[in-house]
Amino acid sequence: MLGVKPRPAFALSLAASLLAATLLTGCTGNGAQPSASASAAPSVTPSLDVEAAAALVAAGLKSGSGSYKMHADITYAGASGVQLDVQSDPVAKRMKMTVVNGTSTIEARVLGSDFYLTGLPQLGKKWMKVDGSQVEGFSDMFAMSEQNLAMLSGVVEMTTGPNGVFQGWVDPQKAMDKASSTQIRDALAKVVKAAGPNAHIPFTSKMADGYLVALTTEYPAEVNNAVTHMKVAMTLSDFGKPVTVTAPAAKDLVQQ
Repeated sequence: MLGVKPRPAFALSLAASLLAATLLTGCTGNGAQPSASASAAPSVTPSLDVEAAAALVAAGLKSGSGSYKMHADITYAGASGVQLDVQSDPVAKRMKMTVVNGTSTIEARVLGSDFYLTGLPQLGKKWMKVDGSQVEGFSDMFAMSEQNLAMLSGVVEMTTGPNGVFQGWVDPQKAMDKASSTQIRDALAKVVKAAGPNAHIPFTSKMADGYLVALTTEYPAEVNNAVTHMKVAMTLSDFGKPVTVTAPAAKDLVQQ
């Protein structure tokens, strides 16, 4: 039994903060990105292919409708940031997540309402188990696709390139105005506040077989109580494939 027991709410808030940078930016790709800063407006007269924009939103819906695998690279303030790998099945409520931040590696597993976490110094090599149903915001762990779409709804300029690549700009204020829930509106309001008035966020995305498989965004974000420039590059794959998650052995759990 460990001498220090991390609080359940702390464990979940930690996991949520690790996901926060990705929830509003979708999935990212390997294509070229707009070179202008996230807070700059487009330098040409905006143009938008409405049908293409609708296809992009539909692709996002398709990608988030079932199980998937996601990888994200998050950098900020010109330094290496966080590498995030997730396998998720929102319908079955199963998730495996690994977060690498420098020399620190945190692993999490979700099985229904059971949340398991390891990698914190207080835990040593043990896992902590939390009843997620007792913690506000636990369901947000599976809200990625909904919030990704919330950002995409603010597309104000977009061009279509070869191989299913889309490039353009998002107006976070417009996305916030279209938010379907208070939770999403509040999250987007933070982006609007950090980016400033009349801001446009550059993005590059990719579609394949009707799925949204890549999306890169750059935008101002608050990190450690300071606004900094953040880049999130993510890829989605393995749509519809089974996600297998097993609970840690009882001997490896911290005694609660």
